[in-house]
Amino acid sequence: MKFGLLLPNYSPTASAELIIRSARLAEELGYDSVWTTDHVIVPKEQAVPYGNLIESLIALSIASTATSKIRLGTSIIVIPQREPILLAKQLAAIDSISSGRLILGAGVGWLEKEYQYLGVGEYFNQRGKIFEEYIQVMRSLWSGKSDFQGQFVSFNDALFSPQPPQGEKLPLWIAGNSANAINRAAKIADAWHPVGLKPGELAKGTTALRSASNGRHVMVTLRALVEFPEVGGVESQINEGALNSWHILRGNPENLITDLVDFQKAGLEYIVLWFFHANWNELENSLITFAEDVLPSFR
Repeated sequence: MKFGLLLPNYSPTASAELIIRSARLAEELGYDSVWTTDHVIVPKEQAVPYGNLIESLIALSIASTATSKIRLGTSIIVIPQREPILLAKQLAAIDSISSGRLILGAGVGWLEKEYQYLGVGEYFNQRGKIFEEYIQVMRSLWSGKSDFQGQFVSFNDALFSPQPPQGEKLPLWIAGNSANAINRAAKIADAWHPVGLKPGELAKGTTALRSASNGRHVMVTLRALVEFPEVGGVESQINEGALNSWHILRGNPENLITDLVDFQKAGLEYIVLWFFHANWNELENSLITFAEDVLPSFR
C-alpha cells in the first residue's frame, strides 16, 4: 500500500510555512506523495473547514519547489468550475517544474453555491458531462494536438507549449463516492479516489469498479482522516456532516494498523491521509509517529 499526505493548505492552520515544512518532512520520512485540496469561494456555513484555504495549485507549486522526488497531487480539483485551457496550462506548468511528479485528482464537486459564486451555476446539473469533455480537452492539449471540437470547448490551429513531461498520460484519479464517479473512473481514469468510506463501503465500491472497468486495472485509493489520541480538535477542522458520516482512523498505531489491514482486504491500494492538528508540533508528531510505527507494516 502507498501513503500520501494531505497538506495544510486549508483549515485554520493553513500557511505557506506549514505547506513547505510538511511537504519536506513527508519526503524525508518516505511518504509517497503530498496533496492539496480545492475550494475557491464557499458560503459561510462551510467556513469549517474550507473558509480559510490557500488556492490548491499555488499551494502545490510551493510544495513542488520545496521537494525533489515525492509525487504531488490534487485531492481534488473541481474541474467544471475552472476554464479548462487555463487549467491545462497550470497543471502542465506544475508537472514541468516538478520534473513529471504531478497526479491530477479531479471531481465534479458537490457545492452548488460555489458554482453560482464563480458564475457557472448553469453547469451544476450537467457537471458530469462537462467534466468528461474538459478532461478530453486537457489531454488533447497535453498530447500536442492543435484542434478540438466539443460541445463546450472548440479550438483550431492552436499552439500549447510546453506539454507536461508526462504528456496525456499524466495520471488521473477520479474522486467521488457515487456510482457515477465509480463508472467514470472505470472508463477514463487511472484510479478511483473516494473520501471517508468505511471498509465495507470501499469493498462494495471496489467490486463495482472491477465490474465496470472491463479488465482494465483502475487503482483503488481513499482519502481518510486520522486522529491520534493525544491530538484533539477534530470538530474544529471538519464540518458536522462529514464528522457524522465519514470513517475516521482513530487511535494508537496498533489500532490504525488493524484498520488499514481491513481497508487493504477491501481492495485499498493507496491512501491519502489528513492528520488533525492545531499547530505544527502536533502535525509533525503525527507525521513522524505514523511513518515510524505504521508505515513499516505495509512496506
